[in-house]
Amino acid sequence: MKNELFIPDSDPTIAGYPLSWWKKHHELPLHIFYEPIIRQNLRAFKCIFERLYPKGQVCFAAKACTHKPVLKIAHQEDCGADVASYNEARCALEAGIPASKLDLNGNCKEDFLLRKAIDLGMNVIADCIEEIEQIEIIAREQKKRVRVLLRISGYDLGQVTDDSVFTAGLWTKFGTPLGVVPDFINTLDRFTHVQVVGFHTHIGSQITKVEPYLSVIAQLITLGHLLNQAGGRCEVINIGGGFPVRYVDKSTWHDTTTRIGEGYAAFRRGDLSKSFVWHDGPAGFGSDDDFHVHLDHWSGERFYSEHPKEKMLEALLLGEITLDGKKIMTVEALRQLGEPTLTIEPGRSIMEDSGVTLARVGIVKTVAHHHNLVCLEMGITSHGESLIEKPVKRWEIANENTTRAAKPFEAFIGGNLCFSGDMISKYKVLLQRPPKRGDIILIHHTGAYTSSLFASASNSYPRPARILATGEGGIELLKKRDSYHDIVE
Repeated sequence: MKNELFIPDSDPTIAGYPLSWWKKHHELPLHIFYEPIIRQNLRAFKCIFERLYPKGQVCFAAKACTHKPVLKIAHQEDCGADVASYNEARCALEAGIPASKLDLNGNCKEDFLLRKAIDLGMNVIADCIEEIEQIEIIAREQKKRVRVLLRISGYDLGQVTDDSVFTAGLWTKFGTPLGVVPDFINTLDRFTHVQVVGFHTHIGSQITKVEPYLSVIAQLITLGHLLNQAGGRCEVINIGGGFPVRYVDKSTWHDTTTRIGEGYAAFRRGDLSKSFVWHDGPAGFGSDDDFHVHLDHWSGERFYSEHPKEKMLEALLLGEITLDGKKIMTVEALRQLGEPTLTIEPGRSIMEDSGVTLARVGIVKTVAHHHNLVCLEMGITSHGESLIEKPVKRWEIANENTTRAAKPFEAFIGGNLCFSGDMISKYKVLLQRPPKRGDIILIHHTGAYTSSLFASASNSYPRPARILATGEGGIELLKKRDSYHDIVE
């Protein structure tokens, strides 16, 4: 199976089609997804389970790319889905995924959704004890018994990712605090229509080190033993998603963080010429309450990992955890618990490197006396992740791709919307030559969330089309480009 998403050339190939073909048949900007890479990523996770812990289950996180053809791929690869809304659930069901392989997640599920999930036999991940009590009421009304996992949070894991995508700490809207769960387990006999079959934790997004996973699974296994001792049976341990994508190589990530630190230090001395972050910010470097920035301590989201995608699952299963003060291999600890199903919910790590975005250069100019700014004919609402984080990604000029300048052209990337926050890249990107009006910029790793997270017709610009290329010559329209009437009527 072909899996080369982008092949550089004078007329480069994207998902099996020349750039000239994409320009001729589709308006820009444009989001392109490549099916062979989606399948490859799903299979890679499944292969790790088959080799190390056969009682593993992959549930694709539908929120990463909620389109029926994508969920059909997950179904064809014998995967379930993690869904967090009625429409995500409906899309997964219509794609053929059985209700028994759907995990209904979310911190604020509507009654009608819970009724539907219970009626169809979905696995419900209860966000908190209060929600379990509500599930009991609904299940009793429907005269059904529902399988439930309790979502756990309140872990002390340190700075594992950016606060905006960390979902398992003390200050989070998700889950039940870890400390209250043991007492709750001893009260489960009061529920006659809810069967608590295990526990769930989603640490967050882009977790680049294995230690947080090892810490969390140790806590979940401990709760599993308490559940068994209380007369229940721990059938499922769900460690969520967050498996990292390697956006850049180690050298590039080191150079990036070095440039950020040096630029911020120079800014504090009054020198703006070395800034690598828009508006001279410290980006992911930590600070004390007195705003003293530690340039040796990165606390934001990391874009390089030693264990990308399925390699993180492998490191977890081959790792060692601590139970009752004793070291034990992860797989052995699961066996001693009774070999529960180990469920994972990857989303970004399935979709991200399957997608690219094409956008046309509008204006190239200089800002703040020293710095290049490239403005694209695309707004941040078509690259929404930049509204909540500063992603470090690979960028390049797609047309005349083999032309290289003596040194890379460094620039911030702005959009075309009428507000100052419309910055598509607040980190400088490195292009292979100075861009000019009409050049086509290709952004790598945009398959998850990017196209839909904050998609809107701001300034009445149309939302771009989303295309799935099959790798066998097929093209499927996931979502059409907005028309004038779609926007204003």
